[in-house]
Amino acid sequence: MQVEERHVSVRVDELLDADEVFCTGTAVVVSPVGSITHLGKRVTYGNDGVGRVSKQLYSALTSLQMGLATDNMGWTVELK
Repeated sequence: MQVEERHVSVRVDELLDADEVFCTGTAVVVSPVGSITHLGKRVTYGNDGVGRVSKQLYSALTSLQMGLATDNMGWTVELK
């Protein structure tokens, strides 16, 4: 997947048109966003709260964290 990281405050319209929205980080792994309200317009994402892409990213990331997948990017460090 091609990833673009940037601020979205001036591009909220993109979020309102998205199929799914999630946040990610070290502690939260991948956290789906259930809804966004902007200027009185509320958009809800997904029925069960977790979309297809969110599931794929969560699985890939936790597999790396647990050592179940090969880390080709050098993101994990083994502590002794």
